[in-house]
Amino acid sequence: MALRHTDVALYIDFDGVLHHQAAMWHHKRGIYMNPLEAPGRSLFEWAHILEHMLEEFPNVQLVLSSTWCVKPGYSQSLQWLPATLRARFVGGTFHRRHHGADPWILEAFRATPRWRQILADVERRLPRAWLALDDDVADWPEQLRQNLIACNGTTGLSCPHVQDELREKLRNCS
Repeated sequence: MALRHTDVALYIDFDGVLHHQAAMWHHKRGIYMNPLEAPGRSLFEWAHILEHMLEEFPNVQLVLSSTWCVKPGYSQSLQWLPATLRARFVGGTFHRRHHGADPWILEAFRATPRWRQILADVERRLPRAWLALDDDVADWPEQLRQNLIACNGTTGLSCPHVQDELREKLRNCS
């Protein structure tokens, strides 16, 4: 499968970015928000913020960098998003058609730090500029920190500081 290239790539996590980090998976119920950890919160409640912010940056394409790439999978994950955001996605950091579906490969991917998953995709996709919007910020190397917009997993993109930082860094990429 050929990768779709992009000029400016925004690597985006879902949990802790587009909604509270307390999203859960159940084999019968599917994905849902844990009502005990995040009462009153809903899945993708902050997606409209990203949708609105990106209107100013038509050259920015999105890459899914989330455990959602593995389960429920890239295509199913995008179905949760508004059509305007779905149209901006050019791929994910993991895709069964690219990486394979071997259980060992899946586990190796899950065990890989997020920054390494993203950097591997950057090296394959070769965007001119890239940023990562994520709440999984553990062990990011200092030389890559300028590409990271760190979110608090409970407030994600709803935080005005995060919105300001994202907007500023996107302007610097354009």
